[in-house]
Amino acid sequence: MGKNLHYSIIPFIERALMNHFAVGWFELIDNEEYYIYKVYRKRGMSEVIVVLSDDYYFASASLQNKPAILKDGGFFLIARPEASGFEGNEPLEKLGIGKLGKLLGALNREDFWNYEPPKKDEEK
Repeated sequence: MGKNLHYSIIPFIERALMNHFAVGWFELIDNEEYYIYKVYRKRGMSEVIVVLSDDYYFASASLQNKPAILKDGGFFLIARPEASGFEGNEPLEKLGIGKLGKLLGALNREDFWNYEPPKKDEEK
């Protein structure tokens, strides 16, 4: 499933979205298996569906079992801070995959599924 998250994670993610300058507003989509947000962006950009994963290790099985709401694209957020595994993009599916920092960077682009965070040595 996707709702086995520490109680502090959801408010943390919501605060990050509320304070992001590209986000107009967001809404929680009712779903029994996952926390899912529809994020409405400013500056004429399209909405983004964000599904939170509670996996400790995000791998190909996680992608194969992704919820149907991501069939037209979106962002699969690896919501556990201690999680590891695959972080990348599936451009043909218009799907971004990663942790919160990557999501926040991706929300600045219309083609959010192509966003790659700067490498550690590029940040200096």
